[in-house]
Formats: sequence, structure tokens, C-alpha cells
Amino acid sequence: MIEPIGLSTSWNGPGYNPVQLLDEHRNLGFRRLEAYQHFNPDSLRALAEEAKRREIEISSLHAPCPVASPVGDGLASTNPDERQRSVDAHKRTIDAAAEYGARAIVVHLGNTGVISRQRTLFDVIARSGRLSREHLELRDAAWQEREAHKGPHLEAALLSIRDLGEHAIGTGVRVGVECRDGYFEIPSIDEYADVLGACEGLPVGYWHDAGHGAKLDYLGFVEHEDYLRRWGGQIVGMHIHDTLDGRDHQAPGQGTTDFAMLGRYLMPDTLRTLELHRSVTAAQITQALDVLEPLRVFGVAEGILVSS
Repeated sequence: MIEPIGLSTSWNGPGYNPVQLLDEHRNLGFRRLEAYQHFNPDSLRALAEEAKRREIEISSLHAPCPVASPVGDGLASTNPDERQRSVDAHKRTIDAAAEYGARAIVVHLGNTGVISRQRTLFDVIARSGRLSREHLELRDAAWQEREAHKGPHLEAALLSIRDLGEHAIGTGVRVGVECRDGYFEIPSIDEYADVLGACEGLPVGYWHDAGHGAKLDYLGFVEHEDYLRRWGGQIVGMHIHDTLDGRDHQAPGQGTTDFAMLGRYLMPDTLRTLELHRSVTAAQITQALDVLEPLRVFGVAEGILVSS
């Protein structure tokens, strides 16, 4: 049985009460959702109670969720107090997932401490062309700077994810480490070997984000499919959306993503979640489901409520 596709509250969560939010999800046919990191403890509890009444499953939480106070990307911080605050917030996410029946959390592991040149890279591509001399020179300089500074931040991130994996033992919750949006973030495609190696035997795996892979491919840092070739065997879930150049979190059908390629790496138990920008319309989501359903592996048919 293929896991039904879900919809992240990134699309309509901020500012909505649980009734409005879930009405919109259900009207589109979804019976599964991912709670994004804009819920405090009270609002997450209210969402969970209303979802239970409507028989809508919260399948995953995007950490940190709930959020009592901002923690940023502290899991890779070299400040011990900052890192511990972030670890504690993510442990609360694991606890909330266990309480509300979610099977996984999504984790951003932080960054390497360098100032991002990502926006400048997009600007250079727009001005001089992708894989132009100017693009490649800036790409290489940005990567060399990242690699020179990553050491202590990667060490901190490995301590954090090991701590989270140990906390998740016995909860039924898996920790999915998401491939990141920025070249300066952790982990890179190679650093997953360190992350997963540090968590051997723990409920920690790989979470693929289709837009992040596509953007880093466009910027020339990695081939998108390589993430899945190398780490797809340990996949926990996938954020599904479309990307056009540097604009991701679009509805499938709005960009150039190869969804057939993505579908080859989905396992029956992979959590499938549409993670869309708030600018996407309900009509575009309906069209996106029409794009995905013929591929048969995205759980669209299984995710749609059939009215009697």
C-alpha cells in the first residue's frame, strides 16, 4: 500500500485557525498533513484535536514544532548554550510527534557559519548565463569558503543529530534530515555519510526536498538525482514541489521538475508531502494532483477523499 500524499501547512497555516485550515485541506481531498514550524504548543494541540475529529492524520512535524520561542538554525551552532536550546526545541518536536501520532519529524541541521553568496550566484546566472565563467568562478570561491569554515559547525551538528536520534528511540518517530536549500548549509551531499554514520542504529534517515535539490543543481553544486541515488535507500520522506530556475515550492506543473525521476525513489512507506508556497492557489493544487496521479507512485489516489 502506497502512503497517501499529504499537504504541508506551509501553504495555509500562518494566521488560520484549525477549522479553516483543515477545511481547506479536506476540500482539496487531503486526509494527511505535515504541521510546519508556525505552531505554538497551544495552537498545535488545537490543530491535533480538530484533525482527530475530522479523521485527518498529522503524519509529520517540521521541526521545531511547536515553537515556544525562536531557535533559528542552532543545531550546528558552536555556542554550546545556543546549540542546546535548539536541541531541546527539537526534542520537544519529537515528543509532540509521539503524542499526536506523527511518524516523523523534518530537521534542518544548520549551517557552516559563512555569509551566503547564494543570491549573488542567482544574479550572476541571470546576467552572464548558467555555467558561464563568471558563474563557475563565483561558485568555486563560495564552495571553497564553505569548506574552509565548516569543521566546527559540522562537529556540532553531528552531536545534535546523535542526541535527537537517541531521544527518538522507542517513540515510533523517525528523524528525517532534510537536504538543504543553500550550499552553505549542513549537510552537503557528501556530509550525509557523516550524519547517517553518526546515527547508525538510531531512527534517523534522509528527507528529500525536491526544490532544494533542483536549486543546488541549477547553481552548479550537485546533480539533483545524486541525492537520491546515494541516500534514497534511507529515505524517510519527501517534500514534493516544482521549481523553475530559483523559484521552488511551486505546484507540480508550474516548473521543470522531473517527477518521474523523483517517483523512482519513493518507497511504499515514504512519507509524501506537498510543500507549497502561500501564493499557490487551490486550483493550482488540484491541477498538481492531476499531474502526479498518472505516475501512480505519489499516493494521490490514496490521498483523495471520495464523497459518497
